[in-house]
Amino acid sequence: MGLEPADERLAAILPRDVLREVTPAYLEEPRGRFHGQAGLVAAPRDAEEAAAVIRACARARVAVVPRGGGTGLVGGQIMAGGPAPLILSLERMNAIRAVFSDEAVMIAEAGATLQQARDAAAEAGRQFPLSLASQGTAQIGGVLSTNAG
Repeated sequence: MGLEPADERLAAILPRDVLREVTPAYLEEPRGRFHGQAGLVAAPRDAEEAAAVIRACARARVAVVPRGGGTGLVGGQIMAGGPAPLILSLERMNAIRAVFSDEAVMIAEAGATLQQARDAAAEAGRQFPLSLASQGTAQIGGVLSTNAG
């Protein structure tokens, strides 16, 4: 039994107000070298909604492509073939929850940008040592998951 496309059947069982319009920004890497597809784009507000989306996709046998800031240049945010997947965008999960200066610890949601993390560290009298040209759009979840920089 193979994968199914992300379509209106899946949309009907997803959390309310989580879907976004499928636009070209979700389907390309920055240089335009890789072009993907998606049946749906979901942007959960928190971990509970993200888990509900993943559970729904698992039950419906729909592929999930996680997407951060879309700044990767190797096409990891793109699924070019197969049944149209659901793109799971972390753009709404973007809070810096806490900064503990004495411990040099920051708690950030996966969709927070590298620039947000750098700014929060600076406000706390600390330095977030990673700097990338894409720091205004690169998201912490993607930066950490790919070991960027």
